Amino acid sequence: MKKNLYLMYIIAFLQGLVFYAPVSLLFRIQRGLSVSEFFFLEFLLLSIVVLTEVPWGYFADRYGYKKTLIISYSMFFLGRLSLLFCNSFIGFLGQTILTAIGVSGISGCDIAFLYKSCSKGESEKVFGRYSSASSFAFFISSISSYFIISKSMEFAVLLTVISYGLSVIMICFTKDIDNEKSNHKKDVNIKECFKDLKSVRYIFIFIISIAIISEIAYGISINLGQLHFKGIGIEIKFLGYISAFSQLLGMLSCKTHVLSKRFGQYKTLKIMIISMLVCTGILIFANNIIISIIAICGLSGLISMISPIVLDIKNKSISKNRATMLSVYSMVGSIVSAFINIAVGLCADIYLKYAFMTCFIIMSIGVYGVYLYISKDKVSGSLNS
Repeated sequence: MKKNLYLMYIIAFLQGLVFYAPVSLLFRIQRGLSVSEFFFLEFLLLSIVVLTEVPWGYFADRYGYKKTLIISYSMFFLGRLSLLFCNSFIGFLGQTILTAIGVSGISGCDIAFLYKSCSKGESEKVFGRYSSASSFAFFISSISSYFIISKSMEFAVLLTVISYGLSVIMICFTKDIDNEKSNHKKDVNIKECFKDLKSVRYIFIFIISIAIISEIAYGISINLGQLHFKGIGIEIKFLGYISAFSQLLGMLSCKTHVLSKRFGQYKTLKIMIISMLVCTGILIFANNIIISIIAICGLSGLISMISPIVLDIKNKSISKNRATMLSVYSMVGSIVSAFINIAVGLCADIYLKYAFMTCFIIMSIGVYGVYLYISKDKVSGSLNS
């Protein structure tokens, strides 16, 4: 199964080569979208993901992870390709639908595929390398985007499309694995999928809280950050360098397991999410270029670094129908993220500082939820020991 891991690392690298990412929102605005329309499409994307997550997970558990990933990566590729032809809200709507179907199919299935392809006890390390490969690719594409975007935004999109096409080819060379299947032949019994039914309530608190933190971090580092940098006078062509810098911390996700072993998984997670909350708070008042870069890049890097810990916690809570349950987790997260996008988008259209204030308040709720989960899990663990 080592071959699967190496191929998935390559795919993560190819999927991370998003050459237009530093100007993704600005590209859409240039093509006729408003900021509120963009966030509405993000809401729509997540809504479609919610509706298709569990059916995709069930499909994966029933018909195989490899087949699901081939179809999903193909749909994601078509979503990227259609960007070249979008010039109106309707065009971006179609692109959003294609992307959503691809994202929901990959979500959960790729993690389940990795988890079942690696040795016992190595999942956090594998997830870290998977995340790091994507971050490294994003770093490369961000550095090179200075020259590419200077030529044209469309050329940056074209190079991204080629990269995503190659990832579809690579997934075809993986070897499928045996699925963990439920004892029920027709229907998936969600409760059966958990090792400890008493932990269901708290794992969902964790899922919702992490979704809040992740959506705010991504929303700021990928979208609002572009508007903020433009507002304080940074030229568009330099955004690629800033994005590249943000990936330096992200690439350290391959070493997150080292920090977890040294300080403990929960302590490491707590320190990182508090640091993210501080970065978000700073942006409410920051007008200085250096401080803004550090805060936004810090958010981008830290969200990548907590990913291996989060994925390990999620997988340890599941015993059956892994792809289905990971899709359920993702679906719950997507519901939360969808409404966050609407709230942040409306605030951003009024005044960017209001959007950052909203982000800080919402992220505070997420941080509290993670702390609540950790405290309850520690109590549960001490009672069971």
